[in-house]
Amino acid sequence: MKQSRSSKPRGATNELISRGEVLSGDEVKTRLREQGLTLKQWAQKRGYPYDTVSCVVRGINRGTYGMGHRIAIELGLKRA
Repeated sequence: MKQSRSSKPRGATNELISRGEVLSGDEVKTRLREQGLTLKQWAQKRGYPYDTVSCVVRGINRGTYGMGHRIAIELGLKRA
């Protein structure tokens, strides 16, 4: 059975993005720290592999498609 795709990414309530701004990797890490979260906790909460989230934040995975893209959007590194 085919899963329907939603236009919203998983965990669509994104507390990191405010005013539609695009953040840098360092800004994402700072905002997560302000919320008392680590990258690993954020990844587990949303069901993503930690290593993929880390690679997206560090810029190793550019997040151009697939899971990396969804992570980048949720973290505010890219616009949808």
